[in-house]
Amino acid sequence: MIEKSPEYLEQWIEQNGVDRRDVARVVEGVDISSRRAVPDLPHGQEPEIFVPGLTAAAWWDRDRFPWLPAFEASAADITREFTDAGGFAGGGAVSQPSELTDKGRWTALYLYCIGKAYSRNLRLCPATARALDAVPGVTGTHGGMCYFSIMEPRTHVSAHTGYTNAHLRCHLGLVVPEGSALRVGDETREWERGKAFVFDDSFEHEAWNDSDSGRAVLLFDLWHPDLTAVEVRALAHMMGVWRRLLARSFWSAEMVRA
Repeated sequence: MIEKSPEYLEQWIEQNGVDRRDVARVVEGVDISSRRAVPDLPHGQEPEIFVPGLTAAAWWDRDRFPWLPAFEASAADITREFTDAGGFAGGGAVSQPSELTDKGRWTALYLYCIGKAYSRNLRLCPATARALDAVPGVTGTHGGMCYFSIMEPRTHVSAHTGYTNAHLRCHLGLVVPEGSALRVGDETREWERGKAFVFDDSFEHEAWNDSDSGRAVLLFDLWHPDLTAVEVRALAHMMGVWRRLLARSFWSAEMVRA
């Protein structure tokens, strides 16, 4: 299980001739996390896999992500592909963890789930795949999440925290009725059609759709921008290790987020 993580990381460092000093905070974080000794963090941040030394902010300024305007320019094509792939009709959408949805219904139409590609859905969404490919640091093939997040009318996803602070999360608003919003930390924001925002889901967050119509966003993870290239390589390897070590039910409960 996760307690064995340090030895897997050490093996990777040795096999790849990596200077341990270049991945020191990853080594420290894996050790802390494997011992279930993540320190108390401010403002409701509670990652299970913690990397020390990374900027901690619930919401991230758009200026940190110069690719956002070009990505948002694809919103109309992405929305069309969401509809063509099943959209609110259900199609291949999968129910999200019932323990998080205390009212209504929350489902996901996956493109990637914990690094697993959903080939059929990706084939149905070529423009979406191209837009994602142009985003620096997307983690889809390295243990991250990417899916159309669908909330039916009168749905509430209760407060929870994400798996790691090594990822940030982006939401692109597709179908966003008035009365739907996301709280991260102490701040609440409403989605806007065709607009994206970035937040850290290792902070406590909750979402709701109090309208009489469905809400849909494209959700995806990206590597924390403070990480170096070699740190990303180390963490991508460890994400694969954790995926193999931990039972699918655990990942479904801990990694699938609003």
